[in-house]
Amino acid sequence: MRVGVVGHVVIDEVVSRLGRRVSPGGVPTYAGLTIASLGHEALAVSNIGADGVWLLERLRELGVDTTHVNVLESWQTTRFRIERLDGERRMWVPTRCVDISPQQLEIDADSLYLGPVIGEISSELVADAVKRFRMVALDPQGLMRALGPERSVELRPIGLEALRGLGLLRLSEEEYCVLGYSGPREAVVEISKRLGCDVLASSISQGVWICGGGAVLRGQVRPSEVVDTVGAGDVVGGAYLVGLLETGDRAYALALAMAAVKHRIRLYGPARLDNKAVRRDAEEMMATIEKWNI
Repeated sequence: MRVGVVGHVVIDEVVSRLGRRVSPGGVPTYAGLTIASLGHEALAVSNIGADGVWLLERLRELGVDTTHVNVLESWQTTRFRIERLDGERRMWVPTRCVDISPQQLEIDADSLYLGPVIGEISSELVADAVKRFRMVALDPQGLMRALGPERSVELRPIGLEALRGLGLLRLSEEEYCVLGYSGPREAVVEISKRLGCDVLASSISQGVWICGGGAVLRGQVRPSEVVDTVGAGDVVGGAYLVGLLETGDRAYALALAMAAVKHRIRLYGPARLDNKAVRRDAEEMMATIEKWNI
């Protein structure tokens, strides 16, 4: 399959207990490497500045196709500074590249994963995408983020009605709380009813929840080792989309997502996943999936 992963490829500066690193980031990086690791074509659709040309080689090393990444000499690449020093995540955006245009969606792909990081994809572009492609997944983080004092990142609620027509909506715990939901089960059920699509929500304490096809499913990742969680949500979303497109089986898709993120968080920085190992773990995790009909 060919999956277009749309959003800014960013320069991540991550400061954590392990020190400081500068690496590729953004949804095209982490969802892209997941899709590629699982044996499919991941087409990054993005804009970067001349200062980000080095990102292209790194993405290709991760298996991501960079044919549709525009290098714009007069712009700077979107940069994120991420601090994880005390269990909390804080983010700043020193620079931001130009928005994704409708013309950039004119690609040969079976499906799209829309992953804006800071407003580069508009709700109008989301609506355009669902008209063009049979399956569109969305991580709405970049639709919900705004710049606060000193270009820090703040989350704000959005109207969900503009997102009708999606095949999948992926939410983090921070996002569903800002949208007014107290827990992941409530969030996936209510939003799935409103939008008529699969809704996936992750919670550190309550696991990964999915609602779609008349059922609610829950899985729990219990990693033995956690090294780096940057991009973990993008890995979950990319792997779930792959599993759903491959089989149509939501339980398998959820197990694949849990297995992929289990492998991701053992690694420091963006790195390819072991396809065989991820799929072997997914088969084992199938037995742990809980399911309720609604």
